[in-house]
Amino acid sequence: MGFLERAIRNGVRDAVGKAVGNAITKAVEPKATEFVNKTAEHFDNASHNQQTQSSHTSGLEGAFKNLERATQGYATEMSRNMKICPSCGKSTTADKKFCPECGTQLPEQTVAEDAVCTKCGKQNTIGTKFCQECGEKLPSAIKEEQAIEKKNADIMAQWEEKLPCFPKWTCGGTNYCIEEYDIGCYGFSADFAGNHIAAKEAVIAYRQLLLQNGFRQAGQYPDIDHLYKKIDSVVYHASTEHCFDGDPDCPMIYFDKSEPTGGFDYVKPEPKKQIGLKDLFKF
Repeated sequence: MGFLERAIRNGVRDAVGKAVGNAITKAVEPKATEFVNKTAEHFDNASHNQQTQSSHTSGLEGAFKNLERATQGYATEMSRNMKICPSCGKSTTADKKFCPECGTQLPEQTVAEDAVCTKCGKQNTIGTKFCQECGEKLPSAIKEEQAIEKKNADIMAQWEEKLPCFPKWTCGGTNYCIEEYDIGCYGFSADFAGNHIAAKEAVIAYRQLLLQNGFRQAGQYPDIDHLYKKIDSVVYHASTEHCFDGDPDCPMIYFDKSEPTGGFDYVKPEPKKQIGLKDLFKF
């Protein structure tokens, strides 16, 4: 495979990804790869038949101008007989009523039908959120929002069980996740979709929420990134020190039961009084 063909192939593959979106890309990957390879080979062969550099360039430019439109149409046609499981993301054919992977009831509409505008009836490009004809929000976008809202609600319901002594997160973001990284130790994350400033502001807001709920700096080395609260002789600890180590747009806050260095009730000792000569002769 030559350099030109590799470049073309990558360009086509990127266009496929933009046309169908993440969930559907996985579903159509085998056919999409075949489509990519055939298109790249066709373009590469055509380029070798060009007699001059100028015609060579204009020919490729013309081909790439039509590429995304053709790819989007291809994706739409493939999606007419495709359903995506709302639970596990597995793709299956339109005749199925339940997901063969996890048993979840499948939507009645196919992926392509979810891109049809309910207001004007236009068949939109797969992955589009708003109708390209009238601007109406498409069923696929509404279902995606509803799925995210349900997932977030399910995660916050788990908060009551896993993190009952910590104030609930009310600071924005989406795609919530609670994961146990050690026995009784949890991490909570929220995605701010590329807005790292909003992510930082959310962490600051949650620190304030902790303080309002009785958490405080404690120990020999007090630090605003480590807040503690004692409840029935148990010390609860919330840490924001490393919350941006993994992803600046998706902070992870850590929760556990642990005391700070020196203990929760550590009190800094009074400095020793200096004894001078006058103190020695006092009587």
